[in-house]
Amino acid sequence: NDMGFGAPQKMAAWHHPELKLESITPGIVKGKDTNEGAIVMASYDMPAVKAKLSLTYRLQKDGTIVVNMAMKTDPTAKVSDMLRFGMVLQMPYEMGNIQYFGRGPIENYSDRKQSERIGIYSQTADNQFFPYIRPQETGSKQDVQWWEQTNAGGVGLRFVPLTTSFGMSALHYAIDDLDEGLEKHQRHSYQVKKSPYTNVCIDYRQAGLGGTNSWGQLPLEPYRIHYGDMEYEFSMSPIQKLVAME
Repeated sequence: NDMGFGAPQKMAAWHHPELKLESITPGIVKGKDTNEGAIVMASYDMPAVKAKLSLTYRLQKDGTIVVNMAMKTDPTAKVSDMLRFGMVLQMPYEMGNIQYFGRGPIENYSDRKQSERIGIYSQTADNQFFPYIRPQETGSKQDVQWWEQTNAGGVGLRFVPLTTSFGMSALHYAIDDLDEGLEKHQRHSYQVKKSPYTNVCIDYRQAGLGGTNSWGQLPLEPYRIHYGDMEYEFSMSPIQKLVAME
């Protein structure tokens, strides 16, 4: 559907927009009433989309990292909609086990989720990928309240939204490798190379799939992401398997 309404051309400004680092500010948060130990703030300029991006990482004493991402836009600028606002984390390939509380078990999106019930599901990164005839976006889950990404031994990370529920996915494929670019190349899913990582997407918002007329029409208005200020926050906490001592 993205190809049908010309997303690669109309939304080209959002395809790898330039991020010009302006500053990195480390610091330490002290005080007996706080669990935080360090804070790092990074500021970026995004000239192609007339925006500023700030990333804040707050490291807590228990190993949890609270991540805040905020984008400040220019209200006078005319910039296209986007398809996704979020972050991608590359974890080791073996971190392919998933347990989450959200909608499932089948992949679901903002305008394709009512059929999926909210519950606790256990899956793997490999079975998140659906081999569509043409490689494309796949495997996302909506209304996630927590998500655990671990290896076979139960070691990994737990993600929790702190501002609102979010969308998550984890694939053994990189987003760029699933992308056809400006035009279709008639590839098939089995031809896409696997990534050496588990690619974890932590999405604040993702546009709907659309397809009201099967081809060529934008997603309905409630499921579009218009240019404007955005901000979200989540935590990443280490998961360690406890070993019994004899």
